[in-house]
Amino acid sequence: MRVTEESKTLRSRFGLVLTVLVWCVCAASLVAIVATGRWADLARYGALALLVAYVMWLLFWSPSVTIAISGVQVRNVLRVHDVTWPAIKNVDTKYALTLVTTAGKITSWAAPAPSRYATMRASRTDAPGLPQSTFMLGTIRPSDVPSSDSGIAALYVRRYWDELREAGHLDSGAVEGTGVVTHWLGREAAVLVALAIAAAACVAFVR
Repeated sequence: MRVTEESKTLRSRFGLVLTVLVWCVCAASLVAIVATGRWADLARYGALALLVAYVMWLLFWSPSVTIAISGVQVRNVLRVHDVTWPAIKNVDTKYALTLVTTAGKITSWAAPAPSRYATMRASRTDAPGLPQSTFMLGTIRPSDVPSSDSGIAALYVRRYWDELREAGHLDSGAVEGTGVVTHWLGREAAVLVALAIAAAACVAFVR
């Protein structure tokens, strides 16, 4: 099956783990408050715990990169960028997966680059099948480590991109408009503001 026959959605693996851990801490704290009958504390800090849990989801679980035949969708904290394939000029991952497009650079919150330590430890065995230009002095550049969030996202984007170019779909180079459509996540922003106001009010006024 060709890569471009199916879509792929990627999220930060570390972000998912971190979110679940924080959720567990928040849930355990609320359970402890209820178990000890401290209802005033529940009323005072309950909304704050929900705010922390929601912010973690917003920062580390919600962001994603979706690669499909129609293009690449980069969902960040409060914005979504839909990028068509002809609009992509280059793919970089120096700090995170970054699409260099006709409308400027779009960086993905869901695909951060690995640490320098992780990069130094990587070798050819971590990325079988990648071209020789991937390696520098026997190591893999941060932008190409497939075991990292940025590396695996870049790998999928490049595979789709290569298949489309080989099939001749990008030969014309024509881009409709800027090739990039960006919109704000209004519902997520509204929930964030509502929880922040509720948490602040509860901490300030509940005694």
